[in-house]
Amino acid sequence: MRLVITGGPCVGKTTLINLLQDQNYKVVQEVATEIIKEGRILPWIDRMQFQMEVLRMQLETERGLAQYPKDIFLDRGVFDGEAYFKIDGMAVPPIFNSIDPKRYELAFLIEPLSFFEINSVRWESLEFTQQITDQLEAAYARRGIEVVRVPAASPEERLNFVLKKLKAAKKSHRTPVAAPVRKISIYQAAMPLNVVS
Repeated sequence: MRLVITGGPCVGKTTLINLLQDQNYKVVQEVATEIIKEGRILPWIDRMQFQMEVLRMQLETERGLAQYPKDIFLDRGVFDGEAYFKIDGMAVPPIFNSIDPKRYELAFLIEPLSFFEINSVRWESLEFTQQITDQLEAAYARRGIEVVRVPAASPEERLNFVLKKLKAAKKSHRTPVAAPVRKISIYQAAMPLNVVS
């Protein structure tokens, strides 16, 4: 199963991902953080270019996971981008409607904590985190992807909660057949960069 860990900034996604990795699950670290650390494209300078690069890299990363036979946890998924476009007041590129939602079986939405920690790649606020939580939930739920809210709790309690929900999901869900690979244009006609979903 491919499982998304999503939520706003400073909710504990990375902590949870690292705990899952410690439990020997395959994990994928957040693409947006890597782009910011590179310093080439920064969201506070060119938000549109940044979000398009996040989408391109996320699709590229996930393409490499298509044949992996075990559970994979991703620190954010493709549809997080749609939520960020909406909350920033930007037009959502049509490409999001071309991406097969069957790529994910579950999305774990990490609920905000009562504090916010500033670091070198985090430019948002606690208020922003609270606002985007509902947008993220809607981006996955409207595609028929089951969203499980993970309540504010200690990292270990959250880990146990996620693993319990995963176990229950595996009993009740059949893993869908992967969609056929197809070429899609990430920038549409105006921007010619092509990726494979």
